[in-house]
Amino acid sequence: MQIKTIKVGELRTNCYIVSDEETNEGIVIDPGFEIEDIMNEIGAIKIKAVILTHGHYDHVTEAFHLAETIKVPVMIHEKDEALMVFSTKKTADKTLKDEEIFTVGPLSFEVILTSGHTGGGICLYNKEEGVLFSGDTLFSRDYGRTDLPGGSQREMEASLKKLLALPAHTKVYPGHGRTTTIGDEQNLLE
Repeated sequence: MQIKTIKVGELRTNCYIVSDEETNEGIVIDPGFEIEDIMNEIGAIKIKAVILTHGHYDHVTEAFHLAETIKVPVMIHEKDEALMVFSTKKTADKTLKDEEIFTVGPLSFEVILTSGHTGGGICLYNKEEGVLFSGDTLFSRDYGRTDLPGGSQREMEASLKKLLALPAHTKVYPGHGRTTTIGDEQNLLE
């Protein structure tokens, strides 16, 4: 698995280009802004979908522009589609559900519903590589705010418990900031 990180927008949102090195097929996660930079990093990768971890503007603003340019679908959890529509005025090509598995070439990703920051925030988990794309649910030494509309501290704590049960070696790629591991975040709820 090859992972490219592009920090975009004023909030320095992490946009990820994730691809299989053999087939050169991949996805783009959270293309909030700076589509030219994202397109330059995509290069010859055959992108199959744009996946949004949640509906906040800093993660979704350029999603449809990018998807239309490279002719791929935009996907988001069904519970966050309305939030995405508020920012983009467009509906998803496909809505995702908790525990759904989707594949891109030989890469498979499990959709994990992690409500708390928003009602339909998700993480994408690749068990084979031990990689989690956590959106704004889990950061290095922190977690997403719950005081915005649709947020819930109770739901966030339940979501974090679910994530912290993953193997300790799981590498976490958050929506903002630096990477971490599940093991490094084990004491987050104490």
